[in-house]
Amino acid sequence: MGLTAKRDWIYPADNAGRFRSARKKVGWALIAFFVLAPWIRFRGMPAVRIDIPGRRFTLLGQLFTPHDTWALALLMLVFALAIMLFTALLGRVWCGWACPQTVWLEWVYRPIERFFEGPAHRRARREKQGKTKQWWRIKLAKHAAYAAVTLGTTFIFLTWFVGGPELFRGEIGSTGVFMGVMLFALFYADATWFREQLCNYACPYARLQGVLMDKRSLVVAYDEARGEPRTKSKGEGGDCVDCNRCVAVCPGGVDIRQGDQLQCIACAGCIDACDEIMVKIGKPKGLIRYTTKRDERASAGEWKPQLSHPRVYAYAAVMVALAVALLVGLAVRSETVFWAARSAGGELYMQLPNGQVANQFHLHVTNRDTAARSYTVASLTEGVDVTAPGQPWTVDWGQELRVPGFVSASPQAFAAGRKTAELQVVRDDGEVGTVEITLLGPDGAAVGGAR
Repeated sequence: MGLTAKRDWIYPADNAGRFRSARKKVGWALIAFFVLAPWIRFRGMPAVRIDIPGRRFTLLGQLFTPHDTWALALLMLVFALAIMLFTALLGRVWCGWACPQTVWLEWVYRPIERFFEGPAHRRARREKQGKTKQWWRIKLAKHAAYAAVTLGTTFIFLTWFVGGPELFRGEIGSTGVFMGVMLFALFYADATWFREQLCNYACPYARLQGVLMDKRSLVVAYDEARGEPRTKSKGEGGDCVDCNRCVAVCPGGVDIRQGDQLQCIACAGCIDACDEIMVKIGKPKGLIRYTTKRDERASAGEWKPQLSHPRVYAYAAVMVALAVALLVGLAVRSETVFWAARSAGGELYMQLPNGQVANQFHLHVTNRDTAARSYTVASLTEGVDVTAPGQPWTVDWGQELRVPGFVSASPQAFAAGRKTAELQVVRDDGEVGTVEITLLGPDGAAVGGAR
């Protein structure tokens, strides 16, 4: 990793081709989504917001609070199964095409490096020449640009948690500033030093792919039967002329001719490079291509999704079932969450001057609507009264209100020291939430709690 062993720096050469062009379009589309998503409003809420201090998460008009743990669990399971299905079919295409590490490094940081330091062979030669004055000037200018881009990246990343307008207004706090500094340091270290080592040593997905992929999964492969034996002459041996262009353009330093390897992120850079050489020497394209391990010697472009594998159907069936359960649950859930908790400490109950027996509770109202709402609380049980200050209460969207209240009943209403009562909270548009609680009273009352 460069800590206890010698680091072999990789200087991937520039290349062009159909796959690189497609990857560039995908990469910049993902960058645009990363930048713009926190600013987009949907149903009056941010399209995406991970509000950790506020304990709420918004996604495409849906608000998730701590009461929606079931929904977040289902969402994560659907996401995990989607990764399994995606990997079983397409292998490590995510790594080479859509991973944030790859996208940011390939389309932001490496272009900066090429701008200041020139082509890969020039960068490698300059490193061997030692640290001259020119070396220091180029490095300082490049790292200044890296620092500026990393600062912007950190700012954009924080908008997913704080919000763009809020961040511009400075509504971040000391904890947010600390996290911003830590993120800047991590992003900067990754972009300038760690780079491909994140894929090789730190990313768990690189290890999981060995379990999730099989002989039907898509990989980048070299057609050994067609390419060997390698020769520099066009008239003898296989089609591979041993130009090493496929190795020169690889961001992981992989020689794909040695077979599938952990460092290969299926970016298809070697495919473009090899196709370019094949065209120049008058040979068919596809010596290196996307294919399956089972089908490495098939003709180029013959790969099709391997939908016959039972595991693919199992992944898809479970994922669809969980997604349907999530959508149904979100459709029927109430926009108001109301619950009551017995106040900690103090007496189990108290005798009021008018003879009533009162229990103290804390009433909790969560508003999952897209706008502020007003609420009032009342008792649905005959002979039971609720006293809570400040009604009607106004609760902003995604916020939880916690107010103290007293619930009282006559001593005769208690049986064996207990009385079950039902409370309701009514929203200004008529939506109702209910909760059942247990009151404690005379006649040998036992310790109980709200439900």
